Amino acid sequence: MVVSYLAQLDIPLRTSSEIHGRLQLHLASAERAFAFLDEMPDVPQLPDARRLARAEGSIVFDRVSFAYPGSRTALRDASFTIRPGMRVGIMGPTGAGKTTLVNLLARFYDPVSGTILLDGTNLREYHLADLRRQFAIVLQEPILFSTSIAENIAYGRPSAAQDEIVVAAKTAEVHDFIAGLPEGYRTLVGERGMSLSGGERQRIALARAFLKDAPILILDEPTSSVDMDTEAAIIASLERLSAGRTTFVIAHRPTAFKGCNRLFRIDRGILREAQSIQVTIGGHNEAPAGNEVTI
Repeated sequence: MVVSYLAQLDIPLRTSSEIHGRLQLHLASAERAFAFLDEMPDVPQLPDARRLARAEGSIVFDRVSFAYPGSRTALRDASFTIRPGMRVGIMGPTGAGKTTLVNLLARFYDPVSGTILLDGTNLREYHLADLRRQFAIVLQEPILFSTSIAENIAYGRPSAAQDEIVVAAKTAEVHDFIAGLPEGYRTLVGERGMSLSGGERQRIALARAFLKDAPILILDEPTSSVDMDTEAAIIASLERLSAGRTTFVIAHRPTAFKGCNRLFRIDRGILREAQSIQVTIGGHNEAPAGNEVTI
């Protein structure tokens, strides 16, 4: 009888020891998760933050400086005024501070000194979620999720209907490609869009920006990783996307600055306005005069 009872206890005891080991592992993960949730945000929101439905797109940088913790100054005394609907080009070497400038604009960070105004109001005074809804951002490497094409486009506006998703895809000139797939808009793109080419991922990101319909558009090297033919098609889509919106274009290729009203160059955190840009077209050098940049 004793041996029989011991045999019956063997499996529960072994199961209990295994559960105890797994529990310790999950408790360690939970501890890290709660520690992350307890972190204070880098950009705190005011208790009586101002709500913002849709911005007009007027932007002012007034002697703005910024430095990452433990690093050199990334932006020094940047000052400029942008009217609603203007298109602004930003160029400069890698690490010069181009992306830092637009990160400050979307308030991913707060400047160390100086003031940034949107429609005449300091960014710090706006409700943070409302402020970030004013921006559509297209990155050099689009962030796609391991889900369907339709859901990736709808990430720009989760409440969008299927018809609105299709219209956005058509505007970004990616609908024909999607319609030609066996599963159409239900096609899974894989982790980070690995089943798609660079140009296809970029056009889906553009469709997402069209669907969001934000008043301020940030284009961070949107054509640097595609071939020339794909670049031409993407630039045509960008022309339509930027119409009527305040647009910031970060690029190395001069063709991306077509139609810009103002052009800035950043080098080692110092922002200067470029009066012209020299472009080689068909073996001939052209240097437009004034602030209007034409390619």
